Amino acid sequence: MSIMEYALLIAATVAACTVMFRYLSFSVQGKLRQGADVFGSGEQYETGVTVVQ
Repeated sequence: MSIMEYALLIAATVAACTVMFRYLSFSVQGKLRQGADVFGSGEQYETGVTVVQ
């Protein structure tokens, strides 16, 4: 293999890892949001409106 082939292989590997990291990051953020929505019943805190019991 030549230097160019190695460079292309490394670039493709880095690109694939970057895409997978972003996909996993968005997936984890979605799960955290889903858990927070379940915990808060989908409601957000609003000053003067939200009643804490």
